[in-house]
Amino acid sequence: MTESFFWKLFLTAFVAFSAAWAAHFFASNRDRKNKQTDQQITFLIDTYRLLESVPHQPKLDAAALESAIADIQIFGSPRQIALAQEFSTKFADTSNAPLDALIEELRKDLREELQLDEVPRKLVHLRCEKPKSQHKQ
Repeated sequence: MTESFFWKLFLTAFVAFSAAWAAHFFASNRDRKNKQTDQQITFLIDTYRLLESVPHQPKLDAAALESAIADIQIFGSPRQIALAQEFSTKFADTSNAPLDALIEELRKDLREELQLDEVPRKLVHLRCEKPKSQHKQ
C-alpha cells in the first residue's frame, strides 16, 4: 500500500465519519427542540383550559390556579409571564383579579405556535349550570 493511497483512504473515512457525526448532532438537536416545543404546548394548553374555567367556578381550586401560574412562569412567553405576575399581584392584594388578558394572550400564542388562523381577541365563555330545583330525595 502506498502512502498516497493510505492518505486518500484516511481522508475519505474522516470525511464520512465527520458527516455522519454532524448529521447525528443536528438531528439530535432538532429532536430535542421539537420535544421541548411539544411539552411546552401541552403545558400551556392545560393551563389555558384551567384558567379559562376559573372565572366561572363558584369554588376556586387554589392549588390548580397556583400550578397554572407556575407553569406559565416556566413555559410562557415574556408577555405571558408579565400578565401572570400582574394577575398574581392583584389577586394577592384583593382576592379578585381579571384573567381575560392572560387567557387571550395564551390563546393567541398557542394558535400561532400551532399555525392556526388568527381570531378576534375577545373570548366568549359558555357555561351551563345544573338546574337548582333538582334535590336528592
